[in-house]
Amino acid sequence: MQSINQKTISSVAHLGAFSKYFIPLGNFLVPIFIWVLHKEKPFVSAHAKRSLNFQISLFLYASVLASIAIFGLLTLGVNLGNLDQFYFSAGNDLVISNHSPLFTMPFMIFAGVVIILTIGLFFLEILCVINAAVRACEGKAYRYPLTINFIQLTSEEQQDLQEENFQTSL
Repeated sequence: MQSINQKTISSVAHLGAFSKYFIPLGNFLVPIFIWVLHKEKPFVSAHAKRSLNFQISLFLYASVLASIAIFGLLTLGVNLGNLDQFYFSAGNDLVISNHSPLFTMPFMIFAGVVIILTIGLFFLEILCVINAAVRACEGKAYRYPLTINFIQLTSEEQQDLQEENFQTSL
């Protein structure tokens, strides 16, 4: 059984992901500090490593999404018009000529998909972090979805998490 202190620290390792809204790179720093300070406690160390792996994975997914979005929006956005299609009317209003509404449709669809994926990634993070913190507070293991294991758990940490899940499921 884990002590209440270890369960609380494990929950903080997960909830530390929200510190990125107040501290730059806080979502990486909080789990790293907890992992370094509590290496001798396998339960806490395992939760900190899993939290850090999830944050690194989310950063990687967000970076790929941003790269695709910038490339796609620039590629599709360049076709929205060129300087020959702009002219000023007598009232100094900028008017775009020779455009039909269907011309901008691929751009709008791509922008909509990127926005939906970004919102989905944001809500995935919020829901998973809260779920992981609750599970850690209960003394249970939590495996984040879509996580790449950059930092592997030691055999002692894996065994400790398996024993906790076995004991709580009885």
